[in-house]
Amino acid sequence: MLKLRPIYLSLIAGFIMVIAWPPLPTAFLLFIGLVPLFFIHKQLEITRRQHLKFWAYTYLALLIFNTGSTWWVWNASPTGCIMMLLMNSLLMSLPFVGYSLVKQVYPKWAFVAFVVFYLGFEFWHFNWNASWPWLTLGKGFASVPFFIQWYEYTGEMGGSLLVLVVNSWIAALLLNNRFRRLWQPVVLVMLFAVLSVSRKSYILNRSAAEKPRWRDLECVISQPNIDPYTEKFNDGEMYLYPEIQLDYAIAAAEPYMTEKTDVLLFPETAIVGYNDESELNRLELFRPLLELTEGNSLCILAGAETYSTFKEKNRPTLTARFDSLSGLWYDSYNTALLVKNKEVAEIYHKSKLVPGVEKMPFAFLEKLSINLGGTSGSLGTNKEAANFTVGDNVKISPLICYESVFGDYTNEFIKKGANILAVVTNDGWWGETPGYAQHLLYGTIRCIETRREMIRSANTGVSAKIDRFGRIEQSLAYKKRGAFACKARPYSGETFYVRYGNLIGLCSAAGSLILLIVLLVKALRMRKSKTAGN
Repeated sequence: MLKLRPIYLSLIAGFIMVIAWPPLPTAFLLFIGLVPLFFIHKQLEITRRQHLKFWAYTYLALLIFNTGSTWWVWNASPTGCIMMLLMNSLLMSLPFVGYSLVKQVYPKWAFVAFVVFYLGFEFWHFNWNASWPWLTLGKGFASVPFFIQWYEYTGEMGGSLLVLVVNSWIAALLLNNRFRRLWQPVVLVMLFAVLSVSRKSYILNRSAAEKPRWRDLECVISQPNIDPYTEKFNDGEMYLYPEIQLDYAIAAAEPYMTEKTDVLLFPETAIVGYNDESELNRLELFRPLLELTEGNSLCILAGAETYSTFKEKNRPTLTARFDSLSGLWYDSYNTALLVKNKEVAEIYHKSKLVPGVEKMPFAFLEKLSINLGGTSGSLGTNKEAANFTVGDNVKISPLICYESVFGDYTNEFIKKGANILAVVTNDGWWGETPGYAQHLLYGTIRCIETRREMIRSANTGVSAKIDRFGRIEQSLAYKKRGAFACKARPYSGETFYVRYGNLIGLCSAAGSLILLIVLLVKALRMRKSKTAGN
């Protein structure tokens, strides 16, 4: 491999990472996808501007990876897609620059530093204003849930750690001509596979001996399949009025509903339009939902567009906008609401917003926001996670779309007592691309991390029921209008990951900071020594 030119090694690395990514079931290629990049560094070690050249080739590989895996964002916003691809590739390349710098001054610690830097980057990418953790390496195993049952201890960053360690280990062995030891990282991967299978078997055996605390919830999941570009939001010839859109969702579900149905799940923004939160129970649009829950135990969980107004003279929130006609400040929300006993009983506002679409990561970018879903500018959010109560005091988490990508945030619902995960989403913005399939599979990771079952309603698909081992038990095909009935079993308790959080990310972030300080001190000493020598 050392004989190949750096450009070819860069292309090979990018291509391997693309074909290893969900929804393809080839995740184990992730264990070799980054190896060619370390061979590039070996070739450039004695060249001028080695760090810059290494960064350039690494950036190319990561740009190929990002483009091949998330090109579908183009369907929602060409400009946003280009910016996302360029910036995310840049950020992902920085840990490799850290590796190159450490390799020069502390060569024995270079691979360790690389692993720490990369994990620190992933943790940071979960938690800053422009977060886009779609390509966190641990998510790459979403297509093979049988292998990642140990995520209940580590979260998805445990998968990232394994990928980085195995890639570094293989690269170190190959670069030092220790081919006979390549069995070692292979055995490590196999041990994790055995651990995964053993853990699942143990949980199944233990569950068989336990008496369920709650009865299974009878659920109906609706998939109205309304095109977001021509029918849902665009006021053109094919636009469907809010009443018609809601009628589609109800009509699809009615054949599957019985008097025993506990939960009816509609997708994100199933209820569109300008819906004042102080008037929801009096709006004509909501009447069909209120009537469906009269005199029974049915609970309807649906996504909606809502807003609230404020009487304050000064801007009441950072996301509030001023309406010159009414003279009032208002906030718009991407909302999940629960209808039961003939009233809108509970409301939750989406809190993990999509950068550039639902929020501007920085205030000066507010004017550049993309209008998807009837609002422009940053949306208002909930202050904290909040569950809905259904059935016999069962708690259900109303995760809205992008929120299901965040493991730590999902944990907040579990800590507040969520027994079942519910996801309402609209993946139709991306069209029939890998985007919607990736989003569905990422949900399997949340189920494993929390050991909760998930019910999922997607406007255009794929709607699904997922068990707590990440197995998709029932689903509706993409671009199909319909519904299905399923049973969702409530569970209690907290996994190690839920209870203690992302320890790998926290430790790596701290380690990255320490390494950066060490590198800075080393650079200052070298400069001082060089100055003294002159």
